[in-house]
Amino acid sequence: MIDIFSIDRRAAMAQIAALLGTASLPVEAFASPAAEAKGLLTAARLATLSAIADTVIPATDTPGAVGAAVPQQIDRMLASWASVDTRVRVTGVIADIDALALKAKGRGFAALDAGARQSLLLPYDRDSLAPDTTAVVKSSGVLGILLPPPVVNPGWLTLKGLVLSLYYISEIGMTQEQVYEHVPGAWVPSLKITPGMRPYASGGLF
Repeated sequence: MIDIFSIDRRAAMAQIAALLGTASLPVEAFASPAAEAKGLLTAARLATLSAIADTVIPATDTPGAVGAAVPQQIDRMLASWASVDTRVRVTGVIADIDALALKAKGRGFAALDAGARQSLLLPYDRDSLAPDTTAVVKSSGVLGILLPPPVVNPGWLTLKGLVLSLYYISEIGMTQEQVYEHVPGAWVPSLKITPGMRPYASGGLF
C-alpha cells in the first residue's frame, strides 16, 4: 500500500480509483456531490453509511466526514464509477454493520448513539483488517502497488479507505482539519511546534 504519509493529492486520487476497482477516474468524479446527484444507496443505507463515516471521522473542533459530504460522495462514486465487485463488497459491508447493530443493540447502526456505534465498530474494524493468510494476490502493475495486502474483510478495507481518503482531499479536510499553505510561499526554515498545531496539507495527504 502507498505510504499515506508521503503521497500527494494526485496519488491519493489514484488510490481512490484503485479502491473503487477502476484504473482511473476523471476529475469530475471528485467534484462536490450536487443535491440532485443520483446515488446507489437507499435512504436507509445512506443513513447507515453516514453513521459509519461519522464514527470513523467524527466532528470535533473541525467538521468530520459527514460535514465534508463524504457519504454522499461515496454513494455517487458507487453509482457512477465503481466496479461491480466493489459495489457488492461495499454495500454488503454496510448491510453487515447494520445487521450487527440490530443483533447486538436491537436497533440499526444509524439509530445508535456515538458511544454505542464506536463499541461495535472497533472490534469489527480489528477483526476485519486482520491479514488474510489464505488469500491469493492477483493484482499486478499499478493496482498491485496501490492496493494493500489482503485482509479478512476487503469490503471494510475499501469502505474505510474511501472515507479516509475522500475526507483528507476534501476542502474541509485540507483547509480546516489540516493547515493549507499556498505554495510557493514564504520559506520558514524552522517552526516552533505547539500543542494546537495541525499537520500541513500542501505536501501530502496527511
